[in-house]
Amino acid sequence: MRQLFAEGDLLSAEVQQVAQSDGTLMLHTRSLRYGKLENGVVMHVPPALVRRMRQHMCTLSNIGVDVLIGCNGGIWIQRSMPKVGGADSAGGGGSAASAAAGTSISTTAGAMDEDGAAPLADTLQKNRQRHAATAVLPDERENIVRVRNSVECLRLVHCYVTPDSIMKVYNEAVRLGVKVGDMMRPDIVLALTEPTRVQK
Repeated sequence: MRQLFAEGDLLSAEVQQVAQSDGTLMLHTRSLRYGKLENGVVMHVPPALVRRMRQHMCTLSNIGVDVLIGCNGGIWIQRSMPKVGGADSAGGGGSAASAAAGTSISTTAGAMDEDGAAPLADTLQKNRQRHAATAVLPDERENIVRVRNSVECLRLVHCYVTPDSIMKVYNEAVRLGVKVGDMMRPDIVLALTEPTRVQK
């Protein structure tokens, strides 16, 4: 285990079981979307503000930011992962970020399957490593911080933190022309969260 992770690393995993006797946790990482978290921002909100969702990892459309909303209130925000094969879906934004960073997804390295393609697990792992090694560009960093401030605004007014509510606050900040550094002013927090608070 110490070959993969070190103390202090941030990880995402599913909690499968909590032992009643000693509080031991059984964690599970069923797929490659779980693992070490790099090149992003972590923050915490009260767990009561997190609704159970079908998917807790989501890509915010058109801004190139991935958000992992944990049931424990932990929230991880990072730039979108590039799509495998270079094809970008409508809600992704990942290939634009990877193209700007000068990266591409290659399937030529590693063991090959019978049809000549690298196994999907190897490709996804290389994609994750390339994503972690690539510097975050200034416009990507601004998007990440704007999403972080949107989540903080929702926390301050005790609204649920969902992808839809984050995007409402984000879009309202862009529509009003609010600078990232000004989003936390109390009067602006109320203005940005008004559409979300009305629906609450």
